[in-house]
Amino acid sequence: MQATETAKEFSIGRIFAVIRKRRAWLLTTVLLATLAAAIYAFSQADRFRAEALLAAEPPGVPNYVKRDMPTAPINMQDKLWLIRERLFNPTVLETVIQEFQLYANTLPENFLEKMWAQSKLRLMEAARSLPFYHPEEMTETERRQRQIEDMKSRITIQVEAADAFAIGFEGKGREQTMDVANRLADLLVQRTTAVSEQNASWAAGFLKTEVEQVKTRLDQQNEQIRQYQQRAPDELPARLATDLKFLETLQAQLHAKTEQISDDQARRSAVLQELKDLEDQGALESGVKSSTETRLDELRTRLKQLQATYTDQYPEIRSVQTEIQSLEKTITASQSADGTIRGEATPARLRYVALKAESEEINQRLESYRKQQSELSSDMAGYERKVNSAPQRERTLAELVRNYELTRAEYQSLLDKQNQAQLDERLSKVNQNSDFRIVRNAILPLKPYAPQRARIILMGVFAGLALGVGLVVFAEARDTSYDSAEEFHDSTNLPVLTVVPSLHSPSNGRTRSGTRSNTLSLGTRPLENKCVVALSDPRSIASEQYGILAMEVRQRLGREPGKVLAVTSAAGGEGKTITSLNLSLVLSRTMDGRVLLLESDLRRPRLQEYLGFRPQKGFSDLLKAPDDPMEPYLVRVNGLSVLPGGPVLEDPLKLLASPQTPAVFARLRQKFDLIVVDTPPILPIADTHILSGFSDGVILVVRARQTRRELLQHALRSFRVSNLLGVVLNGVDLQRSGYYYAYDYYANQYLAGEKQKGSRP
Repeated sequence: MQATETAKEFSIGRIFAVIRKRRAWLLTTVLLATLAAAIYAFSQADRFRAEALLAAEPPGVPNYVKRDMPTAPINMQDKLWLIRERLFNPTVLETVIQEFQLYANTLPENFLEKMWAQSKLRLMEAARSLPFYHPEEMTETERRQRQIEDMKSRITIQVEAADAFAIGFEGKGREQTMDVANRLADLLVQRTTAVSEQNASWAAGFLKTEVEQVKTRLDQQNEQIRQYQQRAPDELPARLATDLKFLETLQAQLHAKTEQISDDQARRSAVLQELKDLEDQGALESGVKSSTETRLDELRTRLKQLQATYTDQYPEIRSVQTEIQSLEKTITASQSADGTIRGEATPARLRYVALKAESEEINQRLESYRKQQSELSSDMAGYERKVNSAPQRERTLAELVRNYELTRAEYQSLLDKQNQAQLDERLSKVNQNSDFRIVRNAILPLKPYAPQRARIILMGVFAGLALGVGLVVFAEARDTSYDSAEEFHDSTNLPVLTVVPSLHSPSNGRTRSGTRSNTLSLGTRPLENKCVVALSDPRSIASEQYGILAMEVRQRLGREPGKVLAVTSAAGGEGKTITSLNLSLVLSRTMDGRVLLLESDLRRPRLQEYLGFRPQKGFSDLLKAPDDPMEPYLVRVNGLSVLPGGPVLEDPLKLLASPQTPAVFARLRQKFDLIVVDTPPILPIADTHILSGFSDGVILVVRARQTRRELLQHALRSFRVSNLLGVVLNGVDLQRSGYYYAYDYYANQYLAGEKQKGSRP
């Protein structure tokens, strides 16, 4: 037979069962945690909180910004960062700390604080005496920074409405807490007002600088436009229409001149041809022109040229006409005075002279026309250049003008903003505008805000419960003992002969009117040890379980006389002596008193403690004198023969291993039908290994919630016997057993009914 180790499984019901089993642990943990929480709660000094209510004004838009823009709704969540920034400013906090001397008085206020302060001082003094301890002194800056951080932790900002919030302060004094809260609210409003004034002044100065910069840029752009216009005044876009008209006029004149030149060239060709024909005919043989005639021809040609260009009112035309008339008169007079004609004035000659004059006139006109044509072409080229460059000039000038206009608009806008900013600056100094205003000052707190002692104690209770449950579950997980017969069956293949309830708990199944009539037959004091239920309460559940065990033993050992039954356990304190004693008492009632209880635990005999007598001799004495009569060594208890262990021996192993031991057991087998041997535990001594060799059967006692599985395995591996009858599971809590209802019915209904029947006449 062997034992196998299995892990414990946890469920809700299992956890509640474990808590009920280890309720003392849970209650102790809860009490300790509650006590610690109570000590902590009452050691804390009372702290008060005062709150000042403030309202947030709509966001102020400067006059130089708003242009009929709607007022934005107030969002306190967005303003919280602004409030924290201005309220938690080190300057503000240092002002409050110095004004109210918040950290000047650091004396303890109650007994626990005094004790803690004294303990801290003593620890610091003890630490300074250590050679390796070199504490760093706190600088003034570090001390001030710690005070500021502590001040921040004592200030609360709570949103109360869409446009309202509360500034709270926690302190130890009622009036000081109220004053500090009101001071913080005042400083927030003052600082917000100061910041608004600074912003207005900064905005005015900034806009002034911007206006000056934009004015300088505007002047530079204006000068740039003027210089550009001066560089090419004739090519400006404003003269484009005029230049186009002049160009069209010049083109028309050039076209006209070209036609005139073509006409004159054609006429000249015809005249030259006709002159050539006349010369071929001999029309010029006697004709010689005078200088006056030649001059007249030239003037006529000049007159035609001038008439082609100017009107008849032109002064030069009039002058040429007068001179022509004068020359004609002179030629006429000269011819009349001479009375002769140069050659014969034939029609051909006259025609030749006229053609010659016309040819010269045409040549002069052509020369004049070509000069005019060249001048017109030159003028057209100039105007064409102006017209072609006008778009680029126009674009450049338009860009310059556009930049100028933009800069001028910006300048005008900044100038208006500057005027409004200066107005806002003056108004902010007069009206003291602020983003916040105080709606209600802090009032004197009537009761402490903290510590909330009831809550702390309740938290201690819950923490104790959580810690206790965790501790209980952890202990149960670490506990490898057996709680019930089912667990024992699941982890081992050893048979369980019986399950004995705990004899020290209310669930041991005692009857409501258990008797104490059984006493020692030796006439000693009454039996008062309730563990001997076979005597003190023979009708209890435990006593009945011992009866079941007695039947199992007789069935397994047989009916032959002289049987030896060894009762042992893996370790001490598991109830083997009580089991041996109760089993022996039950067996003695069923076997007519031929049962012997032999106490073989010579190192620690305990039967006299349960039975209440002091034996003079015992088993150790009988081993030394195995031939002595048996009766002086025996004690009678209600028909049971008891052989005590005798005096305590330091090393009984030698005596048990001696040849006298088999002889003593042989005498006992002859005298008694059944011998129950209360042996020492298996571990860590070898006495049981010797005594089991004289036994016909061995019963192993296992105490529930005590015998560990690994200990039982080790004991079984070292205690190798083939006559192990089974296990007695001792100290089981029947309330957590699956068969508790049956046990409870037996204890409260069946036995009570039996008693009522017995009491009837």
